[in-house]
Amino acid sequence: MTSTSASPSLTASSARTSERWNRRLVALLVALIWPTQLLAVAGIVTANTTADIAQRFHTTQVAWFSLIVTMVSTLLIPFVIKAGDRYGRRRIMLAMIGLGVVGDIIAAMAGSFWLLLVGRGIAACYAPFAALSFPAVRDLFPARMVKQASAILGGSMGLVGVVGPLLAGWLIDAGGYRAALWFIAGATSVAFVLVALLVPETPRHDFQNGFDWLGGTLLGGGLTAVVYAVGQGGSRGWTSGATLGWTAGGLLALVAFVLVERGSAHPILDLRVLGRRPVALTVSAAAVGQATALAMASMGILLALYPAIPGVSDGLGWTSTHNARIGLTWNLVMLGTGFAAGRLLRKADARLLWGIGLGLGAAGYGLMGLFHADATELVLTACLANLGTGLIVSIAPVLVLGVVSVEEQGQGSGLMQMLFNFFGTVVPAVCFAVLAAHSTVLKGTAFYLDGGYTWVFWTGALILLAALAVSLFIPALRDPESDAAPAAA
Repeated sequence: MTSTSASPSLTASSARTSERWNRRLVALLVALIWPTQLLAVAGIVTANTTADIAQRFHTTQVAWFSLIVTMVSTLLIPFVIKAGDRYGRRRIMLAMIGLGVVGDIIAAMAGSFWLLLVGRGIAACYAPFAALSFPAVRDLFPARMVKQASAILGGSMGLVGVVGPLLAGWLIDAGGYRAALWFIAGATSVAFVLVALLVPETPRHDFQNGFDWLGGTLLGGGLTAVVYAVGQGGSRGWTSGATLGWTAGGLLALVAFVLVERGSAHPILDLRVLGRRPVALTVSAAAVGQATALAMASMGILLALYPAIPGVSDGLGWTSTHNARIGLTWNLVMLGTGFAAGRLLRKADARLLWGIGLGLGAAGYGLMGLFHADATELVLTACLANLGTGLIVSIAPVLVLGVVSVEEQGQGSGLMQMLFNFFGTVVPAVCFAVLAAHSTVLKGTAFYLDGGYTWVFWTGALILLAALAVSLFIPALRDPESDAAPAAA
């Protein structure tokens, strides 16, 4: 595989020298949006197959179907960041997507649950794609368009909410979990073609020879161990020996990572960059804000789909299709807000838009805690919350642009992705712990009462307010327009 683009008419230099949107830049952005947001679509589709898979394979370990993706992704992110900086992001993207296609095909054809997990584990090599796509925007787009393109790439998450639930219901009704997995394999193949034809190679930002395998293993392995402990804590018990042991082991690995990196001649992550106060504040707030907003959206789906059984379960009892149709309202709000943010960034401070997003999200979920008894209440509160979510997912990558240089962009985006994976496991675990405190168990199944849903949404609102408080200390952001145009790849 060469480092040149498969499309001679689209090169890094030609994309960077354009002064306004044209067909090449639109095609480039679409080629990045498809694989980046396909991961979220695949997450929704596969989440809807969980019950079918558990029944078909007669397994009680179905939680691994999703957990293995998060664990492999977290383990690989440090290596993906470094490889993208050193060898060019396009070739790493193609390698990741290629493995994703292979894994998806194995999963779709699997005749046993463990072979299904092997396929999912291989397919998870594609999961850290966002750690490359957002830095690629900075490498490939004209400097004056970087903020807008990054906001559109992040804000296109709204497309997932519009398309994902309807698609999941149709696929599963038509052909069960195998139809869903074959769809993912086909969509991932399309992603490979789009990147191969439309994404030029990016400039290299790392010219060192050595590779810090030990540091990468300690960082990725440490975070993976903690993610595993949190992911299994609800079922094993938070004070069980296994949960405490995995948590302690992960934390020790992270301490060892810091010690190893300080003495490494070729660190996998530059601790001087990550230790800067603006970088630490920004990536932490961005990761927490996104993880919480998306976790609350999942809790809303849980409320809608759980049955309404007086005295036992206070869900709304909707079908998946009905929920998808009602959800079009707030998901279209999120999509429109995300795209509008790209235009607002031309004149507005990204920190102001970010703060407004967190505030609207907190207000929406705070009100949702009080008003969620029927479709009208849920639509009104969710639309308010998703005004915030649209701003959160579109502005988060722009914040990172403002605290790192173009050479440091891969590390900044990668760290945010790692923390997003971590908090994306922690926040739902906290939510289910809250729900468990307000639940009834009937024939071995936990059903959740209204008080649990109320406190879950209030918990999300409080976390978003905490992220807002931290964000107040983010300093003025540098403008990506100050980046010097890189040399052609």
